[in-house]
Amino acid sequence: MKTNKHVTRAILIHSLGALLLLGSSMLVEAVTNFTTLHKFVGVEGDIPHGFLAQNRDGSLFGSTEGQSINPTVFKITPAGVFSVLHTFNAAPAKSTSPLILGLDGNFYGTSGNGNLLGGTIFKMTPAGVITVLHTFGSVLNDGFNMGGHFANFGTGLIPPVQAPDGTLYGTTNSGGKNNSGIVYKLTPSGTYTILRHFTFSVTDGALPLAPLIIGKDGNLYGTTRVGGKPSASSGTVFRITPTGAFKILHSFDATITDGGHQPNAPLVQGTDGNFYGTTKGSGVTVTQGNVFKITPSGVYTNLHRFDSATAFAQGTLPTAGLVQGSDGNFYGATSAGGKAIPFGNYGVLFKITPQGAYTVLHTFNQPIDSSDPWQSLVQHTNGKLYGTTAIGLGGSVFSLDVGAKPFVLAQPSTGKVGGTVGLLGDFTGVTSVTFNGVNASISGTGTTFRVATIPAGPATGLIKINKPTGAISSLKPFLVQPTLTSFSPVSGAVGRAVILTGRSLSQVTSIRFGGNKVVPKSLISMDNDNQLTVNVPIGAVSGKLTVTTSGGSATSATNFTVTP
Repeated sequence: MKTNKHVTRAILIHSLGALLLLGSSMLVEAVTNFTTLHKFVGVEGDIPHGFLAQNRDGSLFGSTEGQSINPTVFKITPAGVFSVLHTFNAAPAKSTSPLILGLDGNFYGTSGNGNLLGGTIFKMTPAGVITVLHTFGSVLNDGFNMGGHFANFGTGLIPPVQAPDGTLYGTTNSGGKNNSGIVYKLTPSGTYTILRHFTFSVTDGALPLAPLIIGKDGNLYGTTRVGGKPSASSGTVFRITPTGAFKILHSFDATITDGGHQPNAPLVQGTDGNFYGTTKGSGVTVTQGNVFKITPSGVYTNLHRFDSATAFAQGTLPTAGLVQGSDGNFYGATSAGGKAIPFGNYGVLFKITPQGAYTVLHTFNQPIDSSDPWQSLVQHTNGKLYGTTAIGLGGSVFSLDVGAKPFVLAQPSTGKVGGTVGLLGDFTGVTSVTFNGVNASISGTGTTFRVATIPAGPATGLIKINKPTGAISSLKPFLVQPTLTSFSPVSGAVGRAVILTGRSLSQVTSIRFGGNKVVPKSLISMDNDNQLTVNVPIGAVSGKLTVTTSGGSATSATNFTVTP
């Protein structure tokens, strides 16, 4: 492990030089604890992906592109202890995607077959044993992932994302009916379905280069590199439901006002419920990338624009997405720009607030710490940020300590009473685990991973690992889904009291009658966590009853009949 001891000198020289060139427009680089954990050599692989995945034992898993040798999967501890877990044969996997940690403790990813039809969706155990789940091209008009980092503008192949029910959802950057990529899903039982075929047009997106994310509402959100108004050349942000209903939320237009052009990276949903992301931009447009915010309904804000005039100080052309740290700020990287002495243009690491205040944290200097951080950082539950660089011998793995606090990560982030949820975090000295202050039973003895049983009661809220030294909290509320099992009576006139029975009902926010008339919380009697009482409101019509709580919604299996 090698700590970058040159950073202070580089920052001072960088700041002086940039101030002379740029005057008051210089964004001063912050002093941070940057550490090179590992540089790749020989058979370890080359061109490592960013987007490292935290394992249950606290280590980080990643993969390499395999530009000059076969692709590999590797494991590295936060202290820098490195090992290769698996080396792919060139024939079935000429390139691989980053990995995701699944709900079952295994890892999932995709492989590619160069620029040809083929490649796979695969599962890998923590010991490195691979199982192929789907071969692209095995169904009519299937998609596939073409090429690797260099073919895909620095992004590599696209891993899937996993829903709380275990279903994998993903995109491909090529193939499909229109050779513009697809959205697919793969159930735990192995059923593979194409949800959408992208089309290169002003009314659709095309060529997605980033994985999907699952929003708080259960829908899938993503980006495409091209497509959308006004000329189908700058890309889109889109939403697609698990059943395939598709909507473009925003089309980038490469103007100074919009700031966006050709996104390569995934979105991230902030703790405020909005989505944040980056676009890469281009040297031939007025924008060389930007950082943006977009609401779930599509209201767009350009937070920060990169361009050639500020590339020296700020970096430029971000292919990496953002990660929200436990301090509430977002962190990212640019693939170019920055001024390291005596060389430059190797990229930077940056911090940006939700309001758009931008700070450079580290400038890469290839002779010292490699260069070109092409993919997103990840925050470990220990609070530190981790990522990779692609260039400089075989690339590197690094950490960045910004002083952010440790936290708890729940997998999945939603569930029902009695279900189980895996918790990643520091369990050293744990005395209890609570969901919104409600005690939960936990199993296991590990210091980095335990399994909790979702408790009954008003449990939607932050998960906490409680210790004598203080609690460690999740960053986002865990959502306990309600259930509605029955209601009585099954019919009644306006003003009649109706008793609803189920589970996890105490955090009720509304009840809907017949799909149109909503009764607010203030008019609902919360008897206990399993029972609510509400009077049939004026204007109610016959239909199913829907209870909405802070954890989700539940709809009755049968209709309630409104009588005269």
